[in-house]
Amino acid sequence: MKRIGWTITGIGAIMALGALLYPLNVIDKTLCIYLLLGGAGLMFVGSMFRAFSLLKR
Repeated sequence: MKRIGWTITGIGAIMALGALLYPLNVIDKTLCIYLLLGGAGLMFVGSMFRAFSLLKR
């Protein structure tokens, strides 16, 4: 359960970092916003998975 939480958080972090392509004119503004919000959401879900796994012990 803890490993799943870290994996989801890592995917979210990569998505959020993908939004850095916007200043380089590689992606448009809407995709940048989707990457930022989606990445932040996935990082939040991953942290909730990790917190739940600590409570489960």
